[in-house]
This record gives sequence, structure tokens and C-alpha cells, in this order.
Amino acid sequence: MRTACILFLLLLCGCEARRQSQSNSSTFAHQESQYVLTVLLDMSGSFQHEMTDGGKAHRFNMRIIDRYFRDRLGNNDQLVIAQISGESRTLLWQGTPLQLRKDFPSATAFGEFLKSKSDPHGSLVHDAIASTVDYILADPNVSNGTAKSALFVLSDLADTSSSPESKERALQSLAAYGQAGGVVGLYYVDQSLVPEWRTNLRLAGVQESCVEADIVGTPNLPSFE
Repeated sequence: MRTACILFLLLLCGCEARRQSQSNSSTFAHQESQYVLTVLLDMSGSFQHEMTDGGKAHRFNMRIIDRYFRDRLGNNDQLVIAQISGESRTLLWQGTPLQLRKDFPSATAFGEFLKSKSDPHGSLVHDAIASTVDYILADPNVSNGTAKSALFVLSDLADTSSSPESKERALQSLAAYGQAGGVVGLYYVDQSLVPEWRTNLRLAGVQESCVEADIVGTPNLPSFE
């Protein structure tokens, strides 16, 4: 576990997340980023145990960061951390690979930060996806395809709001993201929702995507090149 924590500190990145309305411009760094990686983590009650130090989603989150930032610690690439829970504040944190180690002294501290910002008594999946994608697309480098962008969602995708409007907004945002060439990976999805979400991403025009059920032992990572 000590090794995993050290790896986590070396590979993740961060800066203070800022809450933005849809009409506001992005808070991405002034220097152009070549990679913009966004991880949307489910902190709701039904999934929170998977985000603990020993949880499979926690381990997979570290694998994602390792895969895409291993050799890029000196670059201006951006990582955005967002959450799914009952909390309306979705966006939590953003920065470069060298900044997280300054903000969080350990993987445990990072986990405590996530828990402190979440409300486990709800799972606003569609609202969280829409808000997160809209924020990413507010960066002109992402919307015009200059920066390579990927969104990875670690969640069972069970939404507790049951709002058709929220779902429609999420699908519209994903369609815009697909047009911008964004990569989407959905992991640990409830088995009953896998076919629906594969169809959603196909109809949204997302060319590079992956939707995997909660029973998959070693999830696939789509190409981010």
C-alpha cells in the first residue's frame, strides 16, 4: 500500500477546483495543454466503498493516471477530478502532474478530500456528467480538438434523480463532446445499464469509447493518442 501511495503522489496532478456556471469560460491554464484528462468518480453510497484505498475503482483510478501521465510529469497537461454523489457541486479539483503532490501529502489525504466534498445520500449521475463535460468543452483547446481529451467515469451509473431532463442534458453534452473528438470510458457500470450506455455513446458520435460492466476484472482503456 505504501508503494501505491507513492505512485499515486507522483502521477496525479492538481490545483484548486473552481465552480463554474455554464456561461463562464474555462479555468484551464493559460498555456495550451496537449492532454486534458478528466476522471468522474462515484462517491455515492452504493459505490463509495469502491473508492477506498483497497477498492477496485480506487486502484483503477491510479492505473488510469499511470497510463496517461507516466512520462509527462514536466508537461502542462491537465487533470480534472469531479464527483458523482448527492452533492450538486460536481467539479472538485484541477491541475498539472506536479501540483497534486503539493496539495495532498498522501493518497489517504486525497481520499478524505473526496469524502469531505461528497453527499453519499444520492447519485446525480446525469447532472454530474453534463456539468463535467460542459466544463471540459469550455476550454477552446478541447472544443476545437487541439488538445487530446478523455473522460473516464467510474460509477455504476445508477441515477437517483429519475429526471428525463437531466438525462437529455447529459446526452446532449456527450454529443457535443463526441463532435470535439473526445474519448469516453465508462467503468464498473451496472450490468443492466451497459447496453443502454453503449447505445448512448454510439448515438452521441463518440468515436473512441469503452463501456464495461462491474464484473470485468481488468477493464480496458481506450486509446488516448
